[in-house]
Amino acid sequence: MSPPNPHFKALIIGGSVAGLSLAHMFSRAGISYTLLEARDTISPQLGASIVIMPNGARILDQLGVFAGMKDDFVTKMKKTFVRRSDGRLVTSNEWPRLVEEKLGYQCSICERRRFLASLYEQLEDKSRILLEKKVVEIKHEGNEVVARCQDGSEFRGDLVVGADGIHSRTRVEMQRYAEETGPRGLMDRDKSSITAEYNCFFGIADEIPSLVPGNSHVSNDIDHSSLLFVGQGPKTVTNAGTGGLPQWFFFSKMDRKYSGSSIPRFTKAQMERQVEEFGDFKLTEHVTLKEIMKKTKSLSYLPLEEANHEVWTFGRIVCLGDAIHKMTPNLGQGGNQAIESAAVLTNCLLELLNKTPDSKPKLDDLETTLQQYQILRQKRAKKFVDLSGMVTRNEALATLRHTIRYLYTEPLSGEVLAAIQTEMYHTAPYLNFLPLPKHVTENELWKEGVERVKANDIVPRPRL
Repeated sequence: MSPPNPHFKALIIGGSVAGLSLAHMFSRAGISYTLLEARDTISPQLGASIVIMPNGARILDQLGVFAGMKDDFVTKMKKTFVRRSDGRLVTSNEWPRLVEEKLGYQCSICERRRFLASLYEQLEDKSRILLEKKVVEIKHEGNEVVARCQDGSEFRGDLVVGADGIHSRTRVEMQRYAEETGPRGLMDRDKSSITAEYNCFFGIADEIPSLVPGNSHVSNDIDHSSLLFVGQGPKTVTNAGTGGLPQWFFFSKMDRKYSGSSIPRFTKAQMERQVEEFGDFKLTEHVTLKEIMKKTKSLSYLPLEEANHEVWTFGRIVCLGDAIHKMTPNLGQGGNQAIESAAVLTNCLLELLNKTPDSKPKLDDLETTLQQYQILRQKRAKKFVDLSGMVTRNEALATLRHTIRYLYTEPLSGEVLAAIQTEMYHTAPYLNFLPLPKHVTENELWKEGVERVKANDIVPRPRL
């Protein structure tokens, strides 16, 4: 696509799900950018998985990148099981299949590193992605913004987009600049809005033959829970990939709710003590925490941070994804919401740049556009932060009310869960400058959702 404004350039900080998705969107929109990634690889092995639901899949499909993933390394979710920590079954259902029947997109699980690698490989111009560029300072200079890296290099642009995760340097620099030049107290609440009430260790284990690819498992106990997605093992000449590749989480409630700089960090010794204490906790009917730890090849142990910041943009800086709306993994929406935010930001910027094709947009107009992005996204993002946190607490039986409901209330059926999920997905934003796939435009639920999105101005209409 030809540039809507050849005078405008963006700097994307972070090669995350949000950052690489935005890179694809900017490429398709013709918006010039450079992406700066601090690590020496675009797809590190951090023991993390990602769930792609229909709201994220539809946008990836618009970009033309989803089909290759789906056929290569993505596993379709099939059946879900809920158990007590001793392995006794509480309920099972097939809501992922029902959602796919309604919306035509599978609910998918995959390794995060393979997802990121695929996004990178499918970029047409990889020269825009620069590794080992850790941003340490962002400055406004005249009508530009400058990102200075740890190695001394500097990059100039008209906009900096922070896609650098929960501990975003971009957000910190935005807050610093706002405190120096903006209204007094604007950032006071946001500086301590990151909280953590649970910790989590998570990883990816070697294949376990008894696990069925596509199944997911939740186990519950008071103040503790587990979540296990079973992916498809790698396909090789000698292995048809029939075993189950566990991508798992174990959650524990901490002694209190922490915020800001008081959020603790954890050591290997602390994790080992916790594994010893809860080693018999069953993630499935047969697989215990101790057993899966022995097979785990990549592991992380972190506080389960949550955040929904009030200020997403200031000056020539804007944030998206975990940098501004961080949610727990239990609902499987962190990556999908990052993709949604990237789509709405691209829609808004493209609308502005199409109005000013012959010169750089004025700062006032850019700030208005970035505020529009925040207004369009903030309410929906907060909804998913809150819903994800609610599911985390439900599954860890956080209160007596949760425990009584868990023990004595009939679980929601697959049909009810599918209806709830479908409502969340078909009313999602999308890229307004790219055609929607045919199977979306011919689907009555997607069509109804698109009309609701337009009526609520969740997706600004393109002005080409």
